[in-house]
Amino acid sequence: MSRRRKILIFAGIILGAAILIPVIRHYQLRSSVASYIAGLKARGEPMEISEALLAPVPPGSNGVEAARAAFALLTPGSFAESNLPPMMQMVAPGRAMIGWQQPEVRGPDFTNSWSNVMAAAAANQAARALLMKAAAYPAIDFQLDYTKAYDLRLPQYRGLRQSMQGLAAAVICDLHDGNTASAATNICTMLALDQAIRGDRTEFSQVTRGAFAEIAASATWELLQVTNVTDAELAGLQTHWERLEFIKEMENADLMERAFMESEIPKMRASAAEFYRMFNGPGGFYANFVDEPSGEATGKLGHIWIDAKTTYAMSMWRFWWSYSDELQALKQYQIFFESLRAVETNQVFYPAYTNMENRLHAIVVTDDSEDWWLSKLDIPDARWFFSEINVSSENSFGYDLYATIIRTTMRAEATKRIVITAIALKRFQLQHGNYPENLSELTPEFLTTVPLDPVDGQPLRYHRNANGTYLLYSIGENGVDDGGNPSLEKDVTDSNQYWPNLHALDWVWPQPAAPAEVQNFYNHPPK
Repeated sequence: MSRRRKILIFAGIILGAAILIPVIRHYQLRSSVASYIAGLKARGEPMEISEALLAPVPPGSNGVEAARAAFALLTPGSFAESNLPPMMQMVAPGRAMIGWQQPEVRGPDFTNSWSNVMAAAAANQAARALLMKAAAYPAIDFQLDYTKAYDLRLPQYRGLRQSMQGLAAAVICDLHDGNTASAATNICTMLALDQAIRGDRTEFSQVTRGAFAEIAASATWELLQVTNVTDAELAGLQTHWERLEFIKEMENADLMERAFMESEIPKMRASAAEFYRMFNGPGGFYANFVDEPSGEATGKLGHIWIDAKTTYAMSMWRFWWSYSDELQALKQYQIFFESLRAVETNQVFYPAYTNMENRLHAIVVTDDSEDWWLSKLDIPDARWFFSEINVSSENSFGYDLYATIIRTTMRAEATKRIVITAIALKRFQLQHGNYPENLSELTPEFLTTVPLDPVDGQPLRYHRNANGTYLLYSIGENGVDDGGNPSLEKDVTDSNQYWPNLHALDWVWPQPAAPAEVQNFYNHPPK
């Protein structure tokens, strides 16, 4: 055999291996993803959008038409957030201003009269009536097209936010007028609306529900400061609070988010246009993360080189990187779901949260073998696009989105349990003239069981003070009982002193501020 023939055979072998090895690797990666997904499906995990959906809400059970009619009647801007009457305004750690009791409506940068605020509230009376009608239905289903996946838009939340602000303002006006029955009804409407939209299957929807519950908590606190509220009004309000569900609904929403990912990845593999749209198109995850090739014969070497690099990154992701990326993201999602399910079963967040962080840390990809040449050639690194959306080792809490969702859900659940307990304490006081020595005295007349702190699963911390007040709190974000200390952690500066602040040592249900504390707040408003 001639030397030339040997060289050609050797070159052919090298060329064949260069083609065959990447192809084999492609099918290995694809097989690994398919096998993992098959295992999840065998365990009953919903992987497709259609499987993550709720059954359609029958028209007779859906309050969506009344809700939309109310949104159309809301006076735009009548209760912009900056002009809301003060409602449980924190003036110092653990101390809040009674908004309805103030002689005028004031904020750090505005002053208003009660007559003007009440006129604005009256302008939305018809809208509130429709909101009450909508809230009377078992559900409010906005009939979202979830097949749009990441392109899904949620315009209804503007109307819902305005509705909550309008109802909250009405509560303060009612209490200023001494009308506790109307105030309680308006708060119940807020809570019923929050519960009615629980079926929305997006993370944004469920996080927003938690924010709505915080508004309702502030309104409830204001109601608990009056002396003429009745046990019947409080009992109805307590029932609405007890109906709220956050943990299971957040899990359902994230099951849909995983289904979104599973519907988008095949499109991105099949189409270059879909790849570019997801990365930096309208609403894309990373603006200018990659530059779409111009497709123009510019004749400029620089443009050709940019186009070549981005085309290379796209091709690598679509043929190889996407499979490792998808598998990593699926494993992360599964750890997150198992953590949420542990919370749902045990009603305790902190151990599940810590376990989730440890498990995520154990599977974080640390292979940076390609970093050097990718960075040297300035090639966009799209290797871990989906799996890095939810995990960020640079975040101070370790695992960005997953950790944020767990903490947000924990705060919503803590708010719910503390508010329910505060209502029960008020009912006990109305009947007995003072607060109980311990929370067990609230059962079974006012509570079925003593509410547990969702952080550690122990009973909520409670202490009756000698001056006729009480201390009620959750141990909060840090998982440590700091004795009911509402202050922020050391070296943390935050103008937001809302009581379940993620930097607060403990989440302490506020006590009414003294007049001097209110005046000091106005003299030294937060920056």
